[in-house]
Formats: sequence, structure tokens, C-alpha cells
Amino acid sequence: MTVLEVKQLYFQFGRQTVLDNVSFSLDKGDIAGLIGNNGAGKTTLMKIISGILPGAVGTFDLHTDSVGALIEAPALYPYLSVKENLKFYCNLYGKDYAIIDQFKNDLDVAEYLNRKTSKLSLGMRQRVGLFIALIASSEFILLDEPTNGLDPSGIDSLLKLIKKLANQYGITFIISSHILANLDQVCNKNFLLRNHQLTSLDDGAHAKYKIYSEDRSLKDLIDTLKHHDIVFERKNHDIIVSDLQAVQAALNKEGITIQYEKAGLSEVFFDEN
Repeated sequence: MTVLEVKQLYFQFGRQTVLDNVSFSLDKGDIAGLIGNNGAGKTTLMKIISGILPGAVGTFDLHTDSVGALIEAPALYPYLSVKENLKFYCNLYGKDYAIIDQFKNDLDVAEYLNRKTSKLSLGMRQRVGLFIALIASSEFILLDEPTNGLDPSGIDSLLKLIKKLANQYGITFIISSHILANLDQVCNKNFLLRNHQLTSLDDGAHAKYKIYSEDRSLKDLIDTLKHHDIVFERKNHDIIVSDLQAVQAALNKEGITIQYEKAGLSEVFFDEN
């Protein structure tokens, strides 16, 4: 089921173009990573999708009843308890308080419900912020740099939670982050925002794979790829290719079986820049 379809989206601040001909789509349960340099327009795109920022031109079809968002810091009332904050947002979004009981264990906040949010750690505040986004929408959630400032344990815990919510409840996510390894850990789709335009890093032209063979040497693989005029990169002991199907077809003709793994986002991102 398609959750979001964006076609030829344009957006300007005054005379400055921020987004130019942006097109992409997401399905139910997708976790999409959004990467790009500071000022590339990632937060702007999220604000447009969430409805916070009007004025975009293009086709924008959202097939959900609502959108939840955690953009920048969660808006928590420090003098209220976690539960009181969650009840406030239930009232704001017209949701029954039962949603708190439904998700309190999944988000691991049950034991903190009566604690004032001013007394929470940064990681716990991010969980409560995610809970608020979930109250707003249990279908589609936008997270802008959700792991900023978290320690390694907090990052791992939050990413596992996002993956659980997508897999168990079919919630669709867009996550922006400068820590590419975090996106590698959870995302099944990735997009690069650069020069006002959005590029899918998962299509044939941009996806990259490391290939190996258990019974052939590195030199044999390289010689075979050269013989078939297949473009590849050599990085230390790795051979990296883009057109995986063409590589498999060529090597199969030579009786060579390969194993492969998708290259990390950092390898793709820095090659794209």
C-alpha cells in the first residue's frame, strides 16, 4: 500500500530555490533515510510533508489520515509528568487515553509515566517525543535528527524501537540523520538531497554492492569484470559494483559464483558528493 506519493515538488523561500523537481514514493512500513549536507532542505521537506510549511508546488498525495512529526526537539512541558504530557497531546489530537496504555511498554516509558519531563534523560525525552508523534499518527511519522546527542546505547535502543514499530505496526517513517551508520541500521530506502534535488540511492544507477567469491581470487574477479567491460571500483580488498544484475550475468557465464552485500551509505554518499 502506497502511503506517500510526491511528484515534481518545487519550493522556494523568496527567490531562493530549496526543492526542485522532487519526486519519490513510500509504502506502508517503509523506513526511509534522508541524507544531505546542512542547508540541503531536509527539514524543509519534512515540514512540507507534515503540513507545517505551506507554499509548495507539485503533486503531493498522502494516503494516511494523519502525520506525526518529531522535528528538532520534542515540545514537552517540563512541569508536567510524562503521563500528563501524553494526555495533553491525546486531547490535542483527539485520541483516546487508551493509546498510552497500548504503546507505553513498546516505547519503554511505563516506569517513567509519573516522572516530570524535566527530570528525564535526553534519550528518554526523545522516546517521549516519539510517543507524541505516535499519538499524532500511528501511520506515518517524520523524525528529524532523532539520535542527536544520544549516547551509543540510547541510539541503538531508539533505532531498534523505530524498526519494531515499522515491522509490528506497519508505521512508515522518514528519518534524517548525519550519522549514516544509523540509517544503514534501520532504513530500507535511502534518499540524498543535494543541489535542491532528491536522488534515490537504491536504484540501479546509485546503489552499490561489494562482491566476493569463495573460490576465485580477487585478481580473477577483476580480470573477468574487465573482460566484460563492467565498471567497478577497487577499494583496498573490496570490489564495488553498481549494476549487480549485469555483474551476476557476466560472472555466471564464466562459472563464477559470487556473494554480495550492499555498500554502506557513507561509501555511496561520499562518492556522490
